[in-house]
Amino acid sequence: MSLTEGFKERDMPVVKEIAASDVRAVPEVGAVVERHGWGALDAGGLVAFPGRNENWAGRTSAGVGVFVKKIDGAGAAERFGRALSFTRLPQAGRGVPSPECLGFDRESRVMVFELLEGASTGSDLARDGRFTTAMACKAGRIVGLLHRTPAVKAAAVLDTSAPSWPRLDGPAMTADAFTAASGAQLEMYGLVQNDTALVGAVTQLAEASLRAPKAPAHCDLRLDQFLLHGRKLYLADWEELRLADPARDVGAYVGEWLHRSLRAINGDGTLTAAEVLPRCVRELERRRPYLDAFWTGYRATVDTPDPRLASRAAGYAGWHLLDRILAAGREHARLNALDRAAIGIAGRILRSPDAHRAALGLTTPAQDGSVNTTREHRTADTSG
Repeated sequence: MSLTEGFKERDMPVVKEIAASDVRAVPEVGAVVERHGWGALDAGGLVAFPGRNENWAGRTSAGVGVFVKKIDGAGAAERFGRALSFTRLPQAGRGVPSPECLGFDRESRVMVFELLEGASTGSDLARDGRFTTAMACKAGRIVGLLHRTPAVKAAAVLDTSAPSWPRLDGPAMTADAFTAASGAQLEMYGLVQNDTALVGAVTQLAEASLRAPKAPAHCDLRLDQFLLHGRKLYLADWEELRLADPARDVGAYVGEWLHRSLRAINGDGTLTAAEVLPRCVRELERRRPYLDAFWTGYRATVDTPDPRLASRAAGYAGWHLLDRILAAGREHARLNALDRAAIGIAGRILRSPDAHRAALGLTTPAQDGSVNTTREHRTADTSG
C-alpha cells in the first residue's frame, strides 16, 4: 500500500473564508429556510464560519435560531448522504446528543440545524483550560452510545464503504493533490513513504480494521466536533459517518490530546527527536486525566468492547497525529523540527501500539461498570 492513499482530498479540504453577506449569493439557502415557514434570513444578523462547507448561523425574521450548512466540494453528494443518515440511525435522537436537523434539501445539499447559541467547541474549551474530566467522561459516553447502536440495524441506513484513511485500495497521490500540496506536506510525504516500517504498520492497522467488528462510527472525530451548550455536551458533523471500525473514533480522541501535548512543547525550532520525546511524555501525562476519563466513560457505555479495540485505537492515535501534522503543514513551506519529531513519535506508536496503550490512557478499566465519581464529575456534569 502507498501511504499517500491515506491522505486524500478529505484530509486536505479547501478551507473557505466567507462573509455573512455571502448568503445573498446562495439563494437556495434562504429558500430552504423560508419553505419551512421560519421566515427570511437577514444577512445583517448572520455569522459565517470558515470551513470546507459554506455555513451561517443566526436568527430568521420569525425569530428561529438556525445553523445552515451547504455541503459542497469534493464528494459533496456522498457527504450529504452520510450527514443525513445520522437522522435515520436507530435511537440516534434519544441516544447520541447532536444538534437537531430541522430541515434539508437534497438538490441543493442544504441542511438546517437548531442553533446552539453561545456554544463552545471542545477545542476552544481545551485551549482555554475549561475542558474538564467530566466533559471527557461524557464525550466517552457519547461515542460509546454511537458505537453500541446495533450494527445490523444501522447497516440499513449507513454508508458501508471504507473510510478514506487509511485504506487498502484506491489511487496513490493524485496529480491534483500533488499540485495543491504545500512544501511542508510534500516533505512529509517523502519522509513517511521512505519509512517502510511505518508504511507496513499502517497497512497492518488497515487490515486489522477490515477484520474488526463494525459499528456506526463518526470517522472524523476531533475536539471541535464536540459542542458544550449550557451544561450539555453534543457531538456534531456527521459527513463521514459510516459503518466502520469503532477504534477509529477512540484513537482520534486520544490523538487530539497527543497532538496538543506536542504543540505545548516550547522550543527554539532546533529541538531534536531525542529532546522532544521526553517533553511530549511529560505534556501527555499532564493531559492523562482527559484520556482516562474518556476511556472510563466509553467502557462504561459499550457493553462488550472488542478486546483488540484498544490496540487498534492506539494505532489510530498515531495516525491521527500524522493527519494533524499534514493539515497544519498546509500553510508552511517546510516542516519544522517539532513536526519531524512528531512524525517519529507517530511512527513509534503505529509500529508498537500495545507498548503505548498505557501512556495513551487505554488500559484504565471501568470500575464496576460505572464512571468515576470524583467531586469534579459530580459538580461539572455535562449530561444536561
